[in-house]
Amino acid sequence: MLAVGATRAEAEVYFDVRALLTQHFQRSERVAFVRVVPSAAERAAIEQRTGRRLARASYNVFVARTASRIDGYAIVDEEIGQHEPIRFAVFFDANGQVTRHEIVEYREAYGGEVRHDRFRRQFVGRGVGSTFRLGDDIDSVSGATLSARSMCAGVQRAVMLVDIARRQTPSAASASRTASR
Repeated sequence: MLAVGATRAEAEVYFDVRALLTQHFQRSERVAFVRVVPSAAERAAIEQRTGRRLARASYNVFVARTASRIDGYAIVDEEIGQHEPIRFAVFFDANGQVTRHEIVEYREAYGGEVRHDRFRRQFVGRGVGSTFRLGDDIDSVSGATLSARSMCAGVQRAVMLVDIARRQTPSAASASRTASR
């Protein structure tokens, strides 16, 4: 519901998800997804760290592979800004470290500065052991505090979901070593 006097902003679509995944993982032989269903304990940990309830029971994590090697991961998700959802993508290396963060679609009338490279670059190199405190670890954006806070929570959730996916989907090389024992 919009506040009195507020107007609904038209969605600004910056990326087609399929094209973004193809471009980012252009050297990979294939990109598929695994469905991550966090356990009750994992859900509680994610909700406690992000300060937000998980919106869904399961999440799709894209896994890029070349032969038996995992090249990286990606999550496309949404987080509520001030009034509207912000759709974003987070890319990871094979070790679960953020390599890229993009705003895919932005609907708010204000706060679009979270699209700026200066803000998004702050997430690169962060992993499951990182903190995402706006104002401490992540510099806020003037006029976009709610959107920036939402991106901190969304990227942290993505990091934790990829960590679960990494534990659930071993590389084909390690799976074949395990099977041959």
